[in-house]
Amino acid sequence: MNGNLLDAARRSVEFTEWYVQLTAPSVLAVGEPFCLRITVFAPDGMPSGNLNRVLQFVDAPGIEGLPDRIRLDAASDGCITLEGLHAAAPGNTIVTASPEESSLSTSSNPIRIEEEPAYRVFWGDLHVHTTYSNCGAWRSKDPEFCYAYARDASCLDFAAAADHLRGIRAEPERWPGLQALAREYNVPGRFATLLAFESSHQTGFGGDINAYFLDDDAPYFWSDHEGMQSPTPAVPLRVLWDFLDSTGKTYCTAPHHTGRANKYRDFSDPAYDAGREAFFEIYSGWGSSERRNTMFPLYGGNSTKPSFFEDALLNGCRYGVICSSDDHTTTPGGQTMPPAVPFGFKRLAGPVHRGLAAVMAPELTREALWDALTHRRSYGTTYARTLLDFTLNDMRMGMETTVSAGDELRHERNLRVQIHAGNARNIRATLVRNGKDLLVEKLPANNRPVAFVDRDPLDEIAIRDAVHHPAPFVCYYVRVEDQFSQTQWSSPIWLDMA
Repeated sequence: MNGNLLDAARRSVEFTEWYVQLTAPSVLAVGEPFCLRITVFAPDGMPSGNLNRVLQFVDAPGIEGLPDRIRLDAASDGCITLEGLHAAAPGNTIVTASPEESSLSTSSNPIRIEEEPAYRVFWGDLHVHTTYSNCGAWRSKDPEFCYAYARDASCLDFAAAADHLRGIRAEPERWPGLQALAREYNVPGRFATLLAFESSHQTGFGGDINAYFLDDDAPYFWSDHEGMQSPTPAVPLRVLWDFLDSTGKTYCTAPHHTGRANKYRDFSDPAYDAGREAFFEIYSGWGSSERRNTMFPLYGGNSTKPSFFEDALLNGCRYGVICSSDDHTTTPGGQTMPPAVPFGFKRLAGPVHRGLAAVMAPELTREALWDALTHRRSYGTTYARTLLDFTLNDMRMGMETTVSAGDELRHERNLRVQIHAGNARNIRATLVRNGKDLLVEKLPANNRPVAFVDRDPLDEIAIRDAVHHPAPFVCYYVRVEDQFSQTQWSSPIWLDMA
């Protein structure tokens, strides 16, 4: 990373421990060469090459080429790339290492090796704030730092600086600067960007929503409404969508923390458009909008209105799922207030994590990620890069199908959940049907799939006359949790009744 960017950031962020992050591609093909990326984070949360320790590697099943050890000060910027590794055999694995003369260890993200992967899993943060948001300037950093930190320190695959419109509007050079950075940092196969902004709307007018563009030369939204400079302008979502339509650019919008008490979105209102809203930010560092009562309450309190993800589903909305950080320290993919442990490594625990989006796409390009996001091939996680598969027969998460009168699905549905969560234990998966918990299963540590069987007749359980989808339907998704409170939410699967 750029030294000047780091020096400026070190003055505004404090952490208490050194820690080491190992990052590998989440999905690999047998025989595929790959790199392991090592980031050494100093107590201030920034990469540093000043930790004078040796890291020893443990053999990882299915992976060839790991060295016995490496010095952590081998790179002056704290970012080390180990090349020459190969995925040798199919299966699930992780890379584990420990400092010499220490019983502590650190592990990479889970890795799945397949003969012919149907897709790859890419990780990113689509909701990062910078100094251009004009809020929390004492802790925020410049937009370039957003992309540099995401790519080089956190080793994410994609990111989006989604600043507040009132901040973007404050100086005329800001939006052209965001466009230029999105263009500069978008390198196919290495890192992808999306041009974005956050549009805040008053309760009754749509709540908080982000807009994303496929192209990096699109304009930002502004209205002559007198309240646009406030955090809660009384501007309807339809006005935003009409403007975005007029640009001729490919776009999508995504709501977030819809359940906040002081600025919520009521999903029984008509302000919803399936063609424009592709995915839903179900969790961020500000809390969870899945449902009213969770271990991740929203900052500022939870609304009593039908304003959560489960309410959106019951009212017929069809969203893919992501998580993001909604981070105002401009450190996407970083840790938030992690608890201290003995030297060198941090264990994540409790509701203090940021969020990440997992996108299932064939390649790391903006176009491939866009196609996956807008077709709901995504899921969200509080932080851990857990690999999650959720299927119903041959349908993957995010899909929908019509069930005819004579189809066996009318009487019985077999749903399968499979995860690879690395060293996590005590993992439980909850099958959610029509926004309500239906079945809970403990997942085995050996990564075998768990099957849920739902034998309730579709005719008896279908949602009917929903505001945004009047025809009868049933929808399922899964929530996966471990002993560290790490949580994943799949995108739903929908069954429409003919």
